[in-house]
Amino acid sequence: MKPDLDEARRKYRHRARTYDANVKRAERSRIWAVEQLDLKLGDLVLDVGCGTGLSCPLIEERIGPSGKIFGIDASPDMLALARERVQEGGWRNVTFVEAATEEAVIDATADAALFHFTHDIMRSRAALENVIRHLKPGARVAAAGAKWSSWWALPVNAYVWHISRKYVTTLEGFRRPWSLLKEFVPDLRVEPMMFGAVYIAWGRVADTR
Repeated sequence: MKPDLDEARRKYRHRARTYDANVKRAERSRIWAVEQLDLKLGDLVLDVGCGTGLSCPLIEERIGPSGKIFGIDASPDMLALARERVQEGGWRNVTFVEAATEEAVIDATADAALFHFTHDIMRSRAALENVIRHLKPGARVAAAGAKWSSWWALPVNAYVWHISRKYVTTLEGFRRPWSLLKEFVPDLRVEPMMFGAVYIAWGRVADTR
C-alpha cells in the first residue's frame, strides 16, 4: 500500500493539538538524529515532515541566526502549531512550505536534511528525490522513525503497531524504512533503539563534484 496524503492530512487534523504530548518518548531519537547532522553556524537545513516544529529548537541552537530552516509539511494543522512555536522562539530564519514533499517548491540548496518519524515520506521515492535535488553534494542526512522489531518480539511489535497506525498511512517497508533513502545515501549507517522498535540512520549524499 502506498502512502495516502489525504488520509495523512485527516489523521493529523485530529491529532495536531495532542501531538507534542504523545511523542515525548521519541525525543531521544530526535536529539540523536539532529546530532548526526553535525550542524554548524550558518547551515541551511531542510526539516522534512517538520510537523509542529519540535526539531526547530534543536536545529536553531546549532545553526544560529545566520543559518536557515526550511520546514516542509503537508498538514496545515501541524504547520499552524509550528508557526506558533517559531513566533514564540523569536526565530526569523525559518520558512515553512505547506505541501506534499513530492511537490514542495524548495527555494534553497541545503547543507543537511532531517527526517524525523516521517515514514510515509521515507516510502515515497518521489519525495526523497525532490529533497535530494535540493541538497549540496556531500550534504548530511539523518532519519529516525519506528520500525518492526525482531519477529519474536511480539509485545514490542504490538505496541509499535498500536502507536504507528495513528500517524502513518502505510506499513509498507516497515521492516527497513530507510531502504529507499539508502539509494541516495550510499554510506548510510543504521542503528536500532528502544528494543529495535526505533531506528536512527545517517550519512551523506553522494558528492558528485
